[in-house]
Amino acid sequence: MSATPSPTPAAPFPPAAPSVPSAPSVPSAPGPASPAAAVTDAVPLTAAQSEFLAAQSASPGYAGHNVGQYVELAGPVDTEALRDAVASALDEAPWLRFRLTRGDDGPRQSPVRAPGRPRRPALLDTSGAADPVAAALGLVRGQLACPPRLDLLTDPPAPGDVPDLAGSVLVTVGPEHHLLVQFFHQLAVDGHGLALLNHRIAELYTAAVRGRPAGPSPFAPVTALVEAESAYAASAERRADLAAWTRHLAGAPLPAPLRGRSAPPADTALRRTVLLDAADTAAVEAAARGAGVTWGEAVLAATAAHTTARTGAAEALLAVYAAARTAPGTLRVPAAAVNILPVRITAGPADTFRELLARAAAETAFLRRHQRVRGTEVARAVWPGHAGTRVPGPLVNLRPFETELDFAGVPGRVVSLASGPVDDLAVSASRSPEGLLRLDLDANPALYDPAELESEAAGFAALLAGLARRPRTPVRRIAEAPRDADGPAPATAARLLPVPAGDHEAGPLTLLPAAHRLREAAGPAEGALEHVLLEVPAGLRTAPLRRALTTLARRHPALRLALHRAHGVWSQEVRAAAEAPAVTDATALRRYPVAGLAPAARELLVTAAARAAGDALDPVAASVFRAAWFDAGPAEPGRLLLTAHALCVDDVSWQLLLGELPQLYDWFAGAGPAPDALGPAGGLTAWAAGLATSAQSPARVRELPYWAELAAGPSARAWPAAEGGHRTATRFDVPAGPPGPHPVDVVLLAALARTAAGRPRLHDGTRLPVTLELPRPGTAPRTAGRLSTVHGVRLPLDADGPDPVRRLLAAVPDAGRGQEQLRHLNPQTSALAAGTPGRGVAYRRRTALHAPDAAPGWGPAPDGEWAALGALRGDPPLTGPVELTATVAPGAGGGHRVSVHWRWSTALFDASEATALSGAATALAARFAAPAG
Repeated sequence: MSATPSPTPAAPFPPAAPSVPSAPSVPSAPGPASPAAAVTDAVPLTAAQSEFLAAQSASPGYAGHNVGQYVELAGPVDTEALRDAVASALDEAPWLRFRLTRGDDGPRQSPVRAPGRPRRPALLDTSGAADPVAAALGLVRGQLACPPRLDLLTDPPAPGDVPDLAGSVLVTVGPEHHLLVQFFHQLAVDGHGLALLNHRIAELYTAAVRGRPAGPSPFAPVTALVEAESAYAASAERRADLAAWTRHLAGAPLPAPLRGRSAPPADTALRRTVLLDAADTAAVEAAARGAGVTWGEAVLAATAAHTTARTGAAEALLAVYAAARTAPGTLRVPAAAVNILPVRITAGPADTFRELLARAAAETAFLRRHQRVRGTEVARAVWPGHAGTRVPGPLVNLRPFETELDFAGVPGRVVSLASGPVDDLAVSASRSPEGLLRLDLDANPALYDPAELESEAAGFAALLAGLARRPRTPVRRIAEAPRDADGPAPATAARLLPVPAGDHEAGPLTLLPAAHRLREAAGPAEGALEHVLLEVPAGLRTAPLRRALTTLARRHPALRLALHRAHGVWSQEVRAAAEAPAVTDATALRRYPVAGLAPAARELLVTAAARAAGDALDPVAASVFRAAWFDAGPAEPGRLLLTAHALCVDDVSWQLLLGELPQLYDWFAGAGPAPDALGPAGGLTAWAAGLATSAQSPARVRELPYWAELAAGPSARAWPAAEGGHRTATRFDVPAGPPGPHPVDVVLLAALARTAAGRPRLHDGTRLPVTLELPRPGTAPRTAGRLSTVHGVRLPLDADGPDPVRRLLAAVPDAGRGQEQLRHLNPQTSALAAGTPGRGVAYRRRTALHAPDAAPGWGPAPDGEWAALGALRGDPPLTGPVELTATVAPGAGGGHRVSVHWRWSTALFDASEATALSGAATALAARFAAPAG
């Protein structure tokens, strides 16, 4: 950390009580001070800066005004571009590095431009530590605990060599995992200003990475704040606001400490973060909505209930952060303007949460109308004997501006580390990117130990959830519910949701073989899609179902896939969750009430919904995953239709999604345990990059003679293309086979070759060319995506039984995984491996979808209900004689139940021939599969 600039320069001015009309009246510092006239662009400090300067000057060795946070970036990051973006954003806000001078009206600031001092963040790598994130944050917290050197702002060692008040470090904590750690002194910028700065950093970075202009700076100069405050300080409006506060707080006593004693704030505070689960978040939202207030006012009301329960007082006095940026242009200034103002909420023994919500709303409305008068001035007017430097009472900070940032498709999650001095307890509330309510409780370590804060945080979360669920019950009754030794009472205990371990991959994706297949196929890429129809339990609810589906999209990057095409060149990227339609588009889930509808009417509705979902898919816009819920009411199981673009799913994908969906739904509905068994997801980007590496490996290149010889065979017959096709279906059983090629592949392909021998329309004159698409290998990542493998074979027409086919398949190198890699992912071998054995027969083996374990009511819909979906799959035109898909399910004794769906060329066969050939080939496959004897 020695390479990192000091985050918190210090003030040379001796202590002074801040006064609000303009800047504080500050006596001269010892020694000479530069006159304001010497710096032509010097301006007064903002009121907030004046207060922070006075507080820091009163305790020069105090580090509590150091504030920090980090932005977590899980995905590929161009570190140099990011460092440049940080430096550029800081250069656009030059007043974040300023020199302090003394004018006739008090301290003044003048921005210092120092081209010789780069503002790029230092680099740090903790990926080798046992816990890389903890190691990084430990170093940063150590720096935050260092007292500032504000004297360097007035007496720098060299002209222009003024330390930054805002610093950052870019930490590598793992592969494609970085933390942009930011630290600053409250004298420089507040939370709103930092949010502005971070949005600009993300904008500059995204523009640089994507090679486009970033647009002009959105920032307004600090003079916009200074001039607005100066005009307000001299106005009748300020005098009226102060008089309104004095009347409003008349008779309000100074609040008693929550712990019954007080202590000076420490350099750093303890913190405990609670993430309410979806059910508790929904309850808080419902209670707020029912009372016509916001979730922030619900947190405020709960804090009042918590405070009065702790102190036994009849009312709570809370110290609430306010932006104090109502004047035009001030919302665009990355500087310090924050104010802290009192909120007074009575909470009698019989008062309900609904009543407290109304009072909280009235109080915040009053605060918003009069937020520009400084809280320090209000405190001096209302409580003349108050010795503190701010409004008394527990701190409450509502942070609506904390959102997920977008760094060229990589999501940036903002995590606060320190928010300023805490003399007792502070409650901060924000929304997580998943929409859940996040509570950060900070405590003075002189008054709380970690275990006590843990109990306090759990108790507060439990109280908030309990109040929200019983808004018409007296608050005191809920707050005083008995507790056991381990924490909150079971009736109100908040279920703490661990931050989801979902994958946050975003950014460019190496084109997978499946995309190359689609690029070469006839027909539009938009029409390639798949449907699955599920049976789901009766009485599902829309909100938890929607959240479960969006969580699937967050976990599985393929469900956020975007396809780009320019001049015949294809490329792919994974969109960040914050901009992926499967996460952000409310219409990605449609609900269709079907209670009382006849089966035929339901079938028509399912078909229409499937067609609409397919039409709504747009891979260019990353709209690749949609759902339709057919709600049959509280007493009858419903249906859930999932539709995805063919590039995003294979049969393993559907099984993964079906396995996770019930657990996520139960969790978000508040009816199940935390979905800890889901395991990791993602890895698509690394898998794609790994295939490209494998394609150029010596082992893979050594396969080239095999594939070149296969490609050098007789020229493929040019079968006429045919739209649609004659569709038939057959079934048979296959017992367990010996190790080696899958027995279903062996018997079906052997039967097909024998059937083709006497039918020239099926072969090329010498052999039967077949393209096989087989399920993904076992080494593939546990994530959605079309990760199946495709390779070609030429089957002998004279094979007498399955053994020759078994030997031929066993001789294919690495089960055929290398052909597409050499053809598409290695520029040196692409031409040599470009030939295929002819399109010929298209064979695909899939694994049947089955109901997940321990998820009663969830599973595939009955087979008969899938029939209407077959013609909606968006199959490309047939370019060979026949396409068959063998869907394999577990059978008796370790064997296999096989359902074969055939699609025969209408240009080569009529419907009766298609039926006869399907039946003949299936009967032969069943005979080949039968045990000998």
